[in-house]
Amino acid sequence: MANLLKSGYTMLNLACPICNNPLFRNKEKEIFCPICKKKVVIVKENSNTNLIKSQEVSNNFQELSEESTDIKELKKRVKKVIHSKIEFLCNKLENEDQLEKISSIINIINLLFNFYKKI
Repeated sequence: MANLLKSGYTMLNLACPICNNPLFRNKEKEIFCPICKKKVVIVKENSNTNLIKSQEVSNNFQELSEESTDIKELKKRVKKVIHSKIEFLCNKLENEDQLEKISSIINIINLLFNFYKKI
């Protein structure tokens, strides 16, 4: 979604009728869901807004989705590295007797856990 915003798309205060995620509008005023990868048509009846139809989205959006796929793969890789570092630090912690080093290891583990959650 961040890639869409950076590319000039506008996030709307409307939700997708299929997956309930935020909808986006491109420069051509087309509205679509980045999760379902479908176009959404809005119909107004009696001053109520109803979302009624979705279609496959154009190639431009699919290219942005591929970028997010690369980011997802990178996130998986970073999570795997963080996991291995936490395991490494846990092993060091088991064998450590000095309080200062124990405190340092715990702080680093805490930082890694927080970073892992953010990803």
